[in-house]
Parts: sequence; C-alpha cells; structure tokens
Amino acid sequence: MLRIGTWKPAVSPVPRAGAPADVVACGWHDSGPPPCATGVKIIYTLDGPVPEFPGLRVGRPVARGAEEIAELLQGADVVLTAPGGCPAAPVVAAGIWHYGWTRDDTGPLAGATVAGLALAAQPGPCSAEIRRDGRSSLDGGVPAAAIRARLADRFSGGRYRTPEVTVPLESVRLSQEAPSRIGIALHAEAAR
Repeated sequence: MLRIGTWKPAVSPVPRAGAPADVVACGWHDSGPPPCATGVKIIYTLDGPVPEFPGLRVGRPVARGAEEIAELLQGADVVLTAPGGCPAAPVVAAGIWHYGWTRDDTGPLAGATVAGLALAAQPGPCSAEIRRDGRSSLDGGVPAAAIRARLADRFSGGRYRTPEVTVPLESVRLSQEAPSRIGIALHAEAAR
C-alpha cells in the first residue's frame, strides 16, 4: 500500500489558489510474507534555496515530471521538483517508483493522476492511499461534491492531459466512503 500526504511548510507564503503542495511525503508498507518493506520518501517543490535535510540523501538535479521524479526516487530520500509542474506528477511518480508502472499501465497512471489532482486541490493537509490498480481513497474532510467541483476546474475541455495519460472527467467516479474519506476510481478503459 502506498500512502501519500501533502502539506505546506509553515515558512511558506500564503499559497496561491490551486497551487500544488510544497511537500509530498510518500510512505509505504508492503503486505505479504516477511520481510515487509516500509519507508518514507519526500518530494519537495523547490521555490528558493534548498533547505537542510540532515541525514537524508537529496536527489539532484531538480526533477521536471513524473518519470524524472520516479527515477530519482530510486536512490534519494528527498527529490526536488520545480514549481509550476503538473500537480499530479508527485503522486504518479510515487506509483511508478513503488509499483513499477510503465506507460502501458494507463489505468493505474490515470487513477494516480486523478488522486494527485484531488490532493493538490485541497486547502489543507490531507492524504491519499493509492492501490496498485490505481484506485485510491482521499482523507481530508472534504465532501465528494467539493472534490468533483475542484477537479472540474482542472479538466479543461473535459480532459486532463499529462505526458503519460489523458483522463476524461466523465470517467472519474467519486464515492463517499466515510465522512472524511472519498473513494476515487475510473471507469474501465477510460484513459489512453
């Protein structure tokens, strides 16, 4: 299981509306027979000098997309990204890195894209659980209708395009799993 959380550091200026999160933390716990792997990686949007990350391996250079971020996650604890990129890229990158997704895995890539957009659209700290098949759950205390409205703002012309996939908005399925938990899935074969 891959769990991804976002937050803005206290030292950041007031965030711009719809701006991606400054920090994305990816945690995982693999189930199955021992030994099970667990850990945390950080994807940090660089908007100034590089902060201190004592004891952590910081990837260089600054990554500019999901595939680049995923590649740097292989050997780094912290990956630096440039501001202004696709807000879903860190979540898609974490899935590529953790699950080994390739460009042929359009369903999981599309699901992670929608989860990443939903995370980036939230006003405060929140988290998502991303499954191997791309389905996800978002925890953040926001109702499904609000997430649907925020996603609609991102889908120009009813579609969201990344270098990896194109996701049609009508394929997105949101369900209220609990008062503060939203299930996110896509209609089968929705992405290309």
